[in-house]
Amino acid sequence: MRSVETPAAAPVAPRRRLPARATWVPPLAVGGLAALTFLLLRGALVDDAYITLAYARNVAFHGTWGLLSDVTSNTATSPLWVLLLSAATFVVRRPVLALGILHVAIAVALTATLRSTARRTGLPPWAGVLGAVLVGVNPLLLSSVGLESGFLVLLVALLLHTASAGRPVRFGLVAGAVVLTRMDAAVVVVVLSLLTPAVLRRLHLAVAAALAVVVPWLVWSWFFLGSALPDTVIIKTLQRSWGEYDVHNGPLLYLDVYAGHAVLAFLPVLLGGLGWCVLLGYHLRRASAPGLRAWPWLALGVAGVAHYAALSVLGVPPYHWYYAVVVATTSLVAVAAVGACWGSRERLGARPAGLGGLVAAAVVLAATGAADVRTGVPWTIAPIQTNFAHPAQYQAIAGDLTTYLRQRGGPRHVASPGEIGHLAYACDCVVDYFADPALIQPQIDQVRAGASPLLRRLLDLNYRHRDATAAPVPLAGRMLRFDPGDEPPGALLRWPITTTWLLGDSVLVLLPPDGA
Repeated sequence: MRSVETPAAAPVAPRRRLPARATWVPPLAVGGLAALTFLLLRGALVDDAYITLAYARNVAFHGTWGLLSDVTSNTATSPLWVLLLSAATFVVRRPVLALGILHVAIAVALTATLRSTARRTGLPPWAGVLGAVLVGVNPLLLSSVGLESGFLVLLVALLLHTASAGRPVRFGLVAGAVVLTRMDAAVVVVVLSLLTPAVLRRLHLAVAAALAVVVPWLVWSWFFLGSALPDTVIIKTLQRSWGEYDVHNGPLLYLDVYAGHAVLAFLPVLLGGLGWCVLLGYHLRRASAPGLRAWPWLALGVAGVAHYAALSVLGVPPYHWYYAVVVATTSLVAVAAVGACWGSRERLGARPAGLGGLVAAAVVLAATGAADVRTGVPWTIAPIQTNFAHPAQYQAIAGDLTTYLRQRGGPRHVASPGEIGHLAYACDCVVDYFADPALIQPQIDQVRAGASPLLRRLLDLNYRHRDATAAPVPLAGRMLRFDPGDEPPGALLRWPITTTWLLGDSVLVLLPPDGA
């Protein structure tokens, strides 16, 4: 009987591995860049960022889940980000310093995650680094620092990483973290779940892991904060568009107001659309690109656009941080397409296109960096924002309020003029429905009255443990904003304010509690 020899397999060249120390050089370099950007922007955080900082400070120093140190409220849109920021604040004792440390840590983790995902999907590792840098200097994302946007982008990158690895349990754990960071980002989780066969086949494991992360917080919030969902769900339900603008056409408003910065902020969306088409071509012709797995990046692009579409359907106002997910995901898709074109030996024919993409990315990065620096060194106000006043003006107003209330005696709070974050953080003395649960109760009643029977029952269940009879916080005055020259007589205090937003110059006045 003749033996049959098995043909020898073709030798496979082992992948050259860099020393472990060298693999951390790019993430640490991007972390250094993040440290510089934080030094640039730390004095120009937008007003809503200070809502998060106030929550984190009050949790860390007073054990109070609230915007005020002595009033419990449930208006933190991102519970997980508040918990993380409060833990860092507890250690370093300074909320803004804690934010800076987390900003750098997020940049390092994002770079490491994207490099690993790039390798896993057949892209050159530098594509992950380039993606992290492109996200890290985007003026819209830098204008959102302090909010949960950067942390959410990191979690979405981790979600992509676990999806590309086909790990449903890890995917579910990260998915739960995504939901606790921004509940509307559940759209991203759903889309990536449906478009990832390895997750979809064992979806029950992913769902179980996600519930293990989400449910404990919801139960605690239900019993101790009076509702499982944050009260901001009601606030956002009642909010309407800004005139003709909501999320779906909001970029046009920012382009009109902020021109160059807005172009650089939203340009990655267009580039990402082009990159998505390139990756789709590679996916459909997989034989021409061995080793490349374009599908996870394609799914990421769909998930980012789906998040934007979901917010557009809801018709919520076009707050600039609502665009963080679609801007970040499309930026990463664009870079993935460049990496796919540059690619490996099998894709040498596409290298001219890859080189062109690298040049385009370099031009975008250079223009963005130049625009960031032209805003000021350091910034005095974020390049994309919608606030009434410069942060330094709010800081000075908070000092005047603190002195006035201390000298006056009696109630130590005043009603906000429509923005509360920076004033509440700086003086712990400003109240609106974000700070006082009693002030949001009429809105809850309004939504319940107009709800369907099923939704009404769900609302009743959500608010079963809420004290609907709590009295409002006593006030020593009311702050209102007026155009210059229109302020009423009898003002207790008056402050001129300026902004780069549409409002231009305004005046804040403090009126008696029963004032106009």
